[in-house]
Amino acid sequence: MPSKKDKVEEEKNKVNELKQVKNKTFFTALGHAIDGVIKAFKTERNLRIDYLIGLLVFLASLFFDFTKTEFACLCLTIGFVIFAEMINSTVEYIVDLVTDRYDDRAKAAKDIAAGGVLIASGVAVVVAYFLFADKLYNATTAVISSILGSKMHILATIIFAIILLVVILKGVFGKGDSYSESYPSARVALAFGITTYAYIITNSLFVGGVSFILSFFILQLRLENTKTKPIYMILSAAMGVLVVLIIYQIVLMGPNIVEIISNIFRG
Repeated sequence: MPSKKDKVEEEKNKVNELKQVKNKTFFTALGHAIDGVIKAFKTERNLRIDYLIGLLVFLASLFFDFTKTEFACLCLTIGFVIFAEMINSTVEYIVDLVTDRYDDRAKAAKDIAAGGVLIASGVAVVVAYFLFADKLYNATTAVISSILGSKMHILATIIFAIILLVVILKGVFGKGDSYSESYPSARVALAFGITTYAYIITNSLFVGGVSFILSFFILQLRLENTKTKPIYMILSAAMGVLVVLIIYQIVLMGPNIVEIISNIFRG
């Protein structure tokens, strides 16, 4: 058993270590702050989602004519949500460090911190509504007109072709009974296939960009929920894109193909 003197000495050593860790220069403090941002990103799933949504909103803002004031409000709102999420994570770490037993005060601290994130998210939704509502309405009207004006049977054919190809490839490459987790991924292939089709018929970078980010989000969730290698998800996405390009090319060449076949039979 350590003596009382040893315990006191150990406490002094810990205090000295804390003094050495204290920031001595601005760049030291900056380095520790960057470490904190990266640590939070790597360990907090909700924070990663916040970053992804923030990136999506920033990319969407590039397609609208925002004033400097509107863009400043957008930056402040996204930063506010991320800041609230980081404070919430900090409170959870501190509470878990202080006590490992259930305590009403510890629960209250965590609940209040989570409530702060909820309020920040609610404010972000309100700000996003006022910034994007009118602009999105005009863009959505044009997109819906393009989709309704297209041939819906082409989209149905694309979906059916992707699903059929996925079933065939799963039957060939799948092992054991877990065919649902084998290559390729139907969800990823469909997501990127529909993204490609939406961009082709609308010819809109906004629609294509937003669809691509949503598809990438689906791919990321698929990677997190399974042990599939990233290369298989990339191949699934590429397969969906290729199916759409091939089918759409066949549709464009339809009249020429009919003419070629007719000439063959006539000859």
